[in-house]
Amino acid sequence: MSTTIILSGALSLLACYAIYFGWAAQKRLWAYAGWAGLVLSIVAWSSALGVEYGIAVGLFVPAIGVWAGIARHARVEPVKPVIQKSAHQWRWRGKSIAINAWHIAYVMLIQLFAFCLIVVALVDRLPISESKQMATGAIVLPLLWGGFAYGYVMSERKWRHVVGLFLVAAVAALYLFGVTHG
Repeated sequence: MSTTIILSGALSLLACYAIYFGWAAQKRLWAYAGWAGLVLSIVAWSSALGVEYGIAVGLFVPAIGVWAGIARHARVEPVKPVIQKSAHQWRWRGKSIAINAWHIAYVMLIQLFAFCLIVVALVDRLPISESKQMATGAIVLPLLWGGFAYGYVMSERKWRHVVGLFLVAAVAALYLFGVTHG
């Protein structure tokens, strides 16, 4: 088991280096090889530690390995003291504050709650054990929530996202609390 862990760690670090080298040298082949190596390292971590811990460690090691590349390119530059005067005085803008508060509340609270309902309803349909359903939900929830939060923030027609999310969350709530499990 320890040999598999060492090989998985080495594969993760080599894959990170290949992605970094592909970026630094603008070589697309190295970047693709690095991404393929990361996928293989997650599989290797899963075989060494089990699926639940293997996926977590397989995604955690590259995130830590990125800091080596950041540290390599970091430069300390002296800060010039600059005193800037404000171009205008601070003004109360109630409408923009209310709109931004709505966006924050929608993404951080409403959308999170709705995606919790949706993900629980989706993983409940999977033909796997409850522990694997929970692990799958823990992996899928931040990915879906983050992707849809990004789509909401970048969209010009935000009302479509709100209406669509409420409809899908209502169907998921009916599935969980009403029709089938009632």
